[in-house]
Amino acid sequence: MKLVRYARGGGLTNYLPLPRALLELDLSGTALLLYGLLLDRATLSQKNGWWDEEGWVYVRFPIPKLAVALGRGTALVKVRLRELEEAGLIRRMTPRRGEASQIFLSLPEDAFLAVGRSKNKPGPGQKVCWDPAKKLAPNNLREPQKENNHSYQYEEEESL
Repeated sequence: MKLVRYARGGGLTNYLPLPRALLELDLSGTALLLYGLLLDRATLSQKNGWWDEEGWVYVRFPIPKLAVALGRGTALVKVRLRELEEAGLIRRMTPRRGEASQIFLSLPEDAFLAVGRSKNKPGPGQKVCWDPAKKLAPNNLREPQKENNHSYQYEEEESL
């Protein structure tokens, strides 16, 4: 694998989605990675029209193939799938004997994009201006930041 620097103007490809809220749950790193793989596959399933009668998107990802994708054994993948089920993040259903399970994912509520929102309508956290002639005050986030406000500040007793 060739490594390149991540620079201004560079776009990302081939990455796994992971809702930030999941980091607050007591899940193993392998379970989080597994969930990211399933969520990535779910976006493909959504594009291909894989959903049930109620509109819930499902994933079909056999355990041996999941194990290969994660670089782990099938026994560990089964344990981590059970961990995700117990956390309420996935639900598995076997449609017929011998077929791969259908895996339905649950997401934190704030993980969804507002579908169908116009560019002119404000999104969450945006200021509303009803008078088109009146300009809004500048957004504070557009000012140069002196530090990364997304980084976690460790306490003195904490360690990695």
